[in-house]
Amino acid sequence: MRVTVLVVAILAFDIQATGFLVSWSTTSFGVNPSFTSTTRLRKSVEEADEAPAISELARNIKKKENHDLYFENTSYDGTKPESAFLLAYDNFIRQGSNIAKEVAASVGITGKNHIPWSQMPPECLGFSLDDEAVREAEREREARPGGKVVTNIASQKLYDLGCFALDELFPGRPIARFWFLEVIARMPYFSYVSMLHLYESFGWWREPELRKIHNAQEYNELHHLLIMESLGGNARWRDRFLGSHVAIGYYWAVNALFFFSPKAAYEFMELLESHAVDTYTTFLKENEERLKKLPAPTVATSYYKADDLYLFDDFQVSKTPKSRRPPCDTLYDVFKNIAEDEAEHVKTMQACKDYAAVGDIVVSPHLNAADSIISEEQRKAWLDWSEEINRASTGEEDF
Repeated sequence: MRVTVLVVAILAFDIQATGFLVSWSTTSFGVNPSFTSTTRLRKSVEEADEAPAISELARNIKKKENHDLYFENTSYDGTKPESAFLLAYDNFIRQGSNIAKEVAASVGITGKNHIPWSQMPPECLGFSLDDEAVREAEREREARPGGKVVTNIASQKLYDLGCFALDELFPGRPIARFWFLEVIARMPYFSYVSMLHLYESFGWWREPELRKIHNAQEYNELHHLLIMESLGGNARWRDRFLGSHVAIGYYWAVNALFFFSPKAAYEFMELLESHAVDTYTTFLKENEERLKKLPAPTVATSYYKADDLYLFDDFQVSKTPKSRRPPCDTLYDVFKNIAEDEAEHVKTMQACKDYAAVGDIVVSPHLNAADSIISEEQRKAWLDWSEEINRASTGEEDF
């Protein structure tokens, strides 16, 4: 019996190691909305198509809570860290149930509460993305001065292969494509921090400011991922399977690349982030009217409108803290913010690439602003002191 349990746990470990912690089944995972919520979302999209004016649609949308429109409760299962084998075994059971349901549905075997893919997010949202338009946007960017990312031929060919795979794997499914991209986009920042820890642990080199920036970058990409999950981007098991396995392989590949050439590792990420800008910008143009009629998911507003935006400021090395506070009221605002975030990642990767090449240190924007903050504090202290002296002088004269 013990041997059987151990074998099952080891087999399950591969699934756990690749991060299959996000669930979809109503009974097993508890993150699906009710049938009523899905119907409301479909109705909202239909209203977006049929409303005579945007103002009329806005009134209709405001009557619905955001949690009735999107998957706002998607989260990692469990409440505490456990043994990897226990987590892997539990996850194996959950994912196995999900696979069985998807396979059964594909051959027409469904339960009474089954909802077709076409009636669930992201399919029912009706978004589109023209692959050729994305390629055209990329060509236009590269034609502009300084717009083309100059890299080695191996990285360029690998990048071209990745773009081709995205077009083939996600035709007509932009939200799933974005979810996959955001899963991948986090990995280099994990790799950079891992390698910087390695360098520091061996006593070779230490730069905590760079680690701090990469942590802020990963936190930003995490919220992009959560937004795509709230839109149903991780709905299908096959997408999660592919994304998680590719992400693990990508993580180790970037580790190896960084070990031999940090500049090349930053350069390849600059390529990917530039592609993300082109993709999101094209998506905004194609779906502008529909996006403007739908509200922002709660996970987006909680990030972009948070009281504490220290980490949001920290990855944008080209800007001073608190200088960028974008709106986040509609889904259009959300995707526009994401596109602008990716553009800031490009600038940060360019700075890191130059740092790796010539040693021009990259530091947190908050560090650059430290002197001005200190000056303001000193000025305030001086004003408070002078006011206190004035009050004391006035009191003495009155006495």
